[in-house]
Amino acid sequence: MISIIYLGYFFLGVSSSFLILKNGIKFFEEFFLDNPNKRSLHFKPVPSAGGLSFIIPILIYDLIFAYFNNFKGDISLSLLCIPLIGISFLDDLIKVSPKYRYLFQLLTSFLILGFGNVNLFLLNPIFNILIFIFLVIFITGSINFTNFMDGSDGLVAGCMFVFFLIINYKLNSNISIIILLGSLATFIYWNWNPAKIFMGDTGSTFLGVYFVANILKFDEINEIVGLLLIASPFFGDALITLFRRFLKRQNIFKAHRQHLYQRLYLGKLSKQQVALLYILQSLIIGIVYIKLNFIYEIGSILASLFIMYLLEKKYAVSFDQEMNNKLI
Repeated sequence: MISIIYLGYFFLGVSSSFLILKNGIKFFEEFFLDNPNKRSLHFKPVPSAGGLSFIIPILIYDLIFAYFNNFKGDISLSLLCIPLIGISFLDDLIKVSPKYRYLFQLLTSFLILGFGNVNLFLLNPIFNILIFIFLVIFITGSINFTNFMDGSDGLVAGCMFVFFLIINYKLNSNISIIILLGSLATFIYWNWNPAKIFMGDTGSTFLGVYFVANILKFDEINEIVGLLLIASPFFGDALITLFRRFLKRQNIFKAHRQHLYQRLYLGKLSKQQVALLYILQSLIIGIVYIKLNFIYEIGSILASLFIMYLLEKKYAVSFDQEMNNKLI
């Protein structure tokens, strides 16, 4: 009976996302059209801000749940993300200065750490300050890394579906996440190559912060690290690229096409192949973590890194070649 109810919530997410995309596509095309530029991997204008299709259903559910509970108890994580959703939506619409975007990322981080039932703080106030600073950097970094990786059809949505599927398993089913999974399933269909719509900063920043916020709710540090490491192929690409650009004395804040997923596509792989590569690796690492243990998960991550190294050598445009490309 319970599984049927959960299935109902999943299809609620599927149907609500479909209705938003189906009925709102003209709106997205008019106000959020993403015209390709020299750093894009797409060649035709594509409507953006489609992340609203998986944000709105979860916000509505969490608001209704809060209302019927007289707004007592813990505040739903999606509601704590509203400042970030708002500034990202505005950025998709008119473009906002990076400093204002980061201020709202900081605000959202403070809200999550203050009201998100994070249990990592200790009795020692000095250590708590250090933990707080680290977590703020960690949360804002995850937001931006997710945004960096949102440059190829189906990649971010597909990987995030895997991440939230595993988190939901570990939480023994969470209705908000189940609705999100259903909504993401619909969005993936629309976002798969050739994409009919992009999620925009609205969607990518929300998924980044919501992923990390849910992980931080776990009590044990081993569980937090284990769940985070499932995203190694995804966040690892962003982190390694950042270090490589820093070592090459490049402006790490400037947009580029040097992530491995970009260079694989610019080389010999299709967008579908690139997306499936990251999705399947994340899924395998996740299954290893659930079925075996942390040590085996580390082994699967090392195997993943080796596979990506081989694929980079065989199929990707080289990092230095793309660095020197005048299109960047």
